[in-house]
Amino acid sequence: MNEKEFVESFKKPPVEFRAKPFWAWNGRLDKEELFRQIEIMKEMGFGGFFMHSRTGLQTEYLGEEWFDLINECADKASGQGLEAWIYDEDRWPSGIAGGLVTQEERFRAKFIEMRMAAPGEYVECGENTLAVFSCEMEGNTFKKLKKVEQAEASDGENLLIFSIVYSDSKDVYNGYTYLDTMNFDAVEQFLELTHHQYAEKCGKRIGTSIRGVFTDEPHRGAMFSSFSEGSENRIPYTDQLFSVFEEECGYDLKQQLPYLFLREEGTFSKAALDYIEVCQKLFLKNFARPIQKWCSDNHMIFTGHVLHEDSLSAQTVMQGSLMRFYEYMDYPGIDILTEKNECWWVVKQAVSVARQLDKPFVLSELYGGTGWQMTLENYKQVGDWQALFGVNLRCPHLSWYTMQGEAKRDYPASIFYQSAWYREYEKLETYFARIGMFTSQGKNECSLLVLNPIESVWGYSRSGAFLGLEAADSRIQYLEKRYQEVFGILVSGHVEFDYGEESILEKHGKVENGLIYVGKCCYQKVLIAGMDTIRMKTLDLLEEFREQGGSVIFAGERPKYVDGILSEHVEEVAQRCVTVKFSKDQILQSCRNETEIVLEGEGAGEILCRISSDEDARYMMLLNSNRNQAHRDIKISFGAENTVELWNARDGEIRTILEDNEQSGTLTVQFAPGEEKLYRISKRTKELPDLFTYSLSEENVLVLDFVEAEIGGNRFEGEVLKTDRKIRNYLGLSIRGGEMLQPWYIQKYERQQYEKRWDIELKYTFHIRKLPSRLYLAFEDVEHVSDMRVNGSRIQYNTENYWIDRCFSRVEIPYGSLKEGENEIKICSRYGIENGLEAVYLLGEFGVYNFSDKGKWELSQLPRYLKAGDVTYQGLPFYSGSIRYDLPEMEGAYQIQDIKFAGSCVKIIGDSTEVLFAPPYMSEMNQPRNLEVVLTRRNTFGPLHCSRKRLPAYGPEVFLMDQEEWQDEYSLIGQGLLEKPRIRRMNGQK
Repeated sequence: MNEKEFVESFKKPPVEFRAKPFWAWNGRLDKEELFRQIEIMKEMGFGGFFMHSRTGLQTEYLGEEWFDLINECADKASGQGLEAWIYDEDRWPSGIAGGLVTQEERFRAKFIEMRMAAPGEYVECGENTLAVFSCEMEGNTFKKLKKVEQAEASDGENLLIFSIVYSDSKDVYNGYTYLDTMNFDAVEQFLELTHHQYAEKCGKRIGTSIRGVFTDEPHRGAMFSSFSEGSENRIPYTDQLFSVFEEECGYDLKQQLPYLFLREEGTFSKAALDYIEVCQKLFLKNFARPIQKWCSDNHMIFTGHVLHEDSLSAQTVMQGSLMRFYEYMDYPGIDILTEKNECWWVVKQAVSVARQLDKPFVLSELYGGTGWQMTLENYKQVGDWQALFGVNLRCPHLSWYTMQGEAKRDYPASIFYQSAWYREYEKLETYFARIGMFTSQGKNECSLLVLNPIESVWGYSRSGAFLGLEAADSRIQYLEKRYQEVFGILVSGHVEFDYGEESILEKHGKVENGLIYVGKCCYQKVLIAGMDTIRMKTLDLLEEFREQGGSVIFAGERPKYVDGILSEHVEEVAQRCVTVKFSKDQILQSCRNETEIVLEGEGAGEILCRISSDEDARYMMLLNSNRNQAHRDIKISFGAENTVELWNARDGEIRTILEDNEQSGTLTVQFAPGEEKLYRISKRTKELPDLFTYSLSEENVLVLDFVEAEIGGNRFEGEVLKTDRKIRNYLGLSIRGGEMLQPWYIQKYERQQYEKRWDIELKYTFHIRKLPSRLYLAFEDVEHVSDMRVNGSRIQYNTENYWIDRCFSRVEIPYGSLKEGENEIKICSRYGIENGLEAVYLLGEFGVYNFSDKGKWELSQLPRYLKAGDVTYQGLPFYSGSIRYDLPEMEGAYQIQDIKFAGSCVKIIGDSTEVLFAPPYMSEMNQPRNLEVVLTRRNTFGPLHCSRKRLPAYGPEVFLMDQEEWQDEYSLIGQGLLEKPRIRRMNGQK
């Protein structure tokens, strides 16, 4: 994106950076009402919507009417310039097609449940019993464990019975259960009943007007938790579990079940680590990958979010590691529920994977359950910190179709027309779209990788380790605390970092030239803190990194386990690395790279900071994270000899606040509670380039004014006006010209002559070297046309579209009818006295270049750049609109001198627009972005065949000159920016 486009997009952000809310389809759906609501969404500043089945839906989910309305809304959205997205489930979590999939028992979610029998108690065992063990219990652990066959406990012994149980049926699944998401066949059935139906019913809209699909809260089943149909004595199960586990891990999981469930608090278990890893792989292989493949095959964007993000414990309970799922999503997504949720690390995890694996957008489903009392300020506060950390695709939760009945209590408020402030909401959405645009520029300035310690939590998982989604085990609580402390230290110290997920590091990590790469990102330093286990492959990579000069930092305790096994190896590695105490000062000192922008003053640690950069500038967002307290006199050091601009996301205004060479490059800034600021820090200005990027105000043109005509069995050919005269002489009709009979007179007094018609066939030929993506034809006299073909393919010529003047009809030539080489346009028409032959015009994004043969041209690509000079030799011989030349980034005031051009006038475009139409051609302009030459129509409408390019007078006769002054070759005048102007920087602002 060039400077001009960037500034324009910041002022008027495009739809891709505008929010797409959950549009809750929660009643009896009506097309006209849906259309009305789409128009309201556009009015509110939204960029589209996710069509989302919610509680209260009366129209049959996945029924014929459902798909009809999906298609109608996608078409309506496309017409409104909005994006339509589908949601893959009836409510949530995704996977069951509204219960249709789990009507089959084999597809239902299952668990391994542990039951404990007291001494002397008899337990009935059945075909679902996996194993029975006898033991003597001691608190949360046991001794004298042995596997037994009988199901009756002896005196002094307990029995541990492990059985397969199915998930409970619930109304939220329409009377059935959730899906076994680790079962490939179950997921295939989900895809068959949902995604494949969308592909069939929506046809060509899939991947075009329907942009993608939202998958919501899938999971592999709750582990050791009562959350979501789980239990403290249950873990997820799938039929392949034991065989895959033994293949992956080399031992029998059944024999380890007692050790997996029952351990003392704070006891690490390799079996727990391995079990979660195997479940994670099964979930990714059998759920994430098939959806990713379907989306890829159908050109759909895969987004959504997975259950549940907020903590390491929540992720462990429901899936394992969410960062590993993000790898398979095109736009990774998260869910930030409620107003006061400040789990900032959730965004950092998703954004880290997006940066590393080159994913352009990170989605957040936000505002869920925040209530009717929310103000626009509250919505801003909830969204601000997420935007700062990298969320650039917002999915507001929730916009209700109706408030009828239970719908009005579905996690209010409705961010839609039911709220009194909905007409004002556009200001907020545009504000966030501007921030998304701004923070997406360049690459994030990040030299630190922080290892994600989630696998350490896995190893402490057991029955009783979790209370819902929160940690109950003291060691897990410690790891959670450390995790949050590391995050807080780095963020408050303004040290940018990414998380490194060990599995992703294993797949996408490498060391080159003293840097450690994860996908597209590279890092100078790696921090290990708050981890109890680490992978051997991670250690090997870190050793290679250190040997090449990279900085490996261990803060506080070092991991005691390698791949879940006690080991001294980490200590040995740490001795060769940087080791620091777990303290804010030591961590910051070791992790900084000295390129951070410095913030000083009371409360500076509460000012969040994010910086990205490209070759020309740095882009910085600052945010006062304290919603209740102002922070005054914060000093920001931008660096000397820089120009600093303040980009106001609230109104789109941009102003320079610090000139280069001005003082020390330091500003003192005031922050209101929750206030944000966007700064662009520009480098020195550039000379004008030899080649300019540019844009055209109109499509390029190729004039076709040589024709072959057949009428009454006779052929005539040549330039159109000369050929028209030959035909008129042949038919005995008066010639056209400035002194011809008026058409109204002929119609009234020579009616018989007026109504006389002859069939005429016209052929125009043109050459193509490289096919343009789209090509249009402009022509006159459509009312008399009876047939139009290009290379024999019939063209739909009836149209209300026109070009320049309403006399020129404009039709598209289908791509499939064109070919490289010679092409032929054939127009059949009814010829009469009041009409005649005229040139036709090809329009589109193409360049026009001269054949070696006399009078012939060819279509090829538009030039990527223009140089200063006559554009008729640069692919634009007949073009007559405006050419806007993009200037390099120039902040501040500049004087532009010696502007030499050929055209009607020239415009200098910056903070304002100045039109120059007479000497001296000089302008003084703030932030000049473009120089636009407005051409004349001379090279399009002629005269094009007069040997003299300039004439003393122009009338009808000059278009049909006498033979002495006529030439078949085209007589074109120079157009465009002829020489590079001189640029001089001025002091201050104009």
